[in-house]
Amino acid sequence: MAVTFILDFSDGQHIETSGNGVIGRNPAVHTPGTELDDPAHVQLIEIADETKSVSRAHLAFGQYDGLFWVLDLGSANGTTIVYPGDGAYSCDPNVRHEVDPGSVVKFGKASFALTTR
Repeated sequence: MAVTFILDFSDGQHIETSGNGVIGRNPAVHTPGTELDDPAHVQLIEIADETKSVSRAHLAFGQYDGLFWVLDLGSANGTTIVYPGDGAYSCDPNVRHEVDPGSVVKFGKASFALTTR
């Protein structure tokens, strides 16, 4: 059964999701051959960033067996996960990384905190 994850963004957006999505300045579904290639099932989250520290399609997210993951889409400024009590971890591009509730995901000058409901 899908878990509802809550993403609280540094720009004030509060998003509840139980599916897949793409985050960026101008996000689009552009990962053919994956669960992210069907626009009807992908949530697009736009982040306003005049400094362009956030890429147009910076990172993808989703869940598998109740675990939340992020995948850096080869962004210019990377993605970092700050785990509670564990420090920061830089994500390898195009590799899924598990994100624990209570963690903060930083991408460019933006971020979101992850919790569950």
